[in-house]
Amino acid sequence: MVVITMHKNKYLLGLALLFINFFTLANADVNSESVVIEKPKSKMEIGAGAFALNLPHYLGSDQSDAYVVPFPYFYYLDDKYKVDRNQFTGKIWQDNHFYLDISASGGVKVNSDDNTARRGMDDLDWVFELGPSIKYYLQGDPQASDYFYLEFFTRKAAATDFKSITNVGWRYGPSVSYQKHFSDHALPKFLAGHGAEFELTVRANINFSDDRYLNYYYGVPERFISQSRAAFNSDGGYAGSDISAGLTYKVNQWWIGGFARYYNLSGAEYIDSPLLKQDNNWALGFGVAWIFYQR
Repeated sequence: MVVITMHKNKYLLGLALLFINFFTLANADVNSESVVIEKPKSKMEIGAGAFALNLPHYLGSDQSDAYVVPFPYFYYLDDKYKVDRNQFTGKIWQDNHFYLDISASGGVKVNSDDNTARRGMDDLDWVFELGPSIKYYLQGDPQASDYFYLEFFTRKAAATDFKSITNVGWRYGPSVSYQKHFSDHALPKFLAGHGAEFELTVRANINFSDDRYLNYYYGVPERFISQSRAAFNSDGGYAGSDISAGLTYKVNQWWIGGFARYYNLSGAEYIDSPLLKQDNNWALGFGVAWIFYQR
């Protein structure tokens, strides 16, 4: 089962690697002529803005919601730590190109009365995931603007309504990430000026989860059986794959960014769940922030 699933989703990682290779080659000449600039001892930026999102209720749902949420912008860099919109990285442990890091993710709250497939079932609470990840950098390091690394992450998941916390299992799996930074002198004239910066980020994941996690989203206990919803209990195992691309542009005191992420759930352990209405989803987002403090 796992071998077949991995074969089906090789094209996602292959696509990411091909995409990464294209941009690496396309910018080889620019990089060879770039002036090497020493990293500052530390850099901090603080700002605020808003982010618009369109997200599925849960992966495999045929319903989605749009959100507009406040967006606190924070960036910090020194020779040990880096904090940005994607992650917190630090030299918790390092051995040559291997780095131990912290990985985080989550899921939005879903009112089951608003979802046709889940109507009458318990609501899905906010889900927060946190755990260690081991990264191997093929290019760059945690403090670099340009990087390319392989990762294996493990995250403990908990669901909460902010009154109580429920253990909802584990997620884990391999991923690959690539980021390319374009500074002012490497940008087209219509984007350049005033220290403008542009970043492209590509990431692909193959996801696995234990049975507790998969049944939190896709399990149907006997008490929730209906004419359109049979009982279902999932084993742990393959949970789908995803690939995403993000673009950001920063100029003067403004930051603009967006992302698109595609999820492929074909071959997942829960594929026969009556709560799974489609085997793919898109998530989209766009945000703007004003940077009011820079040091």
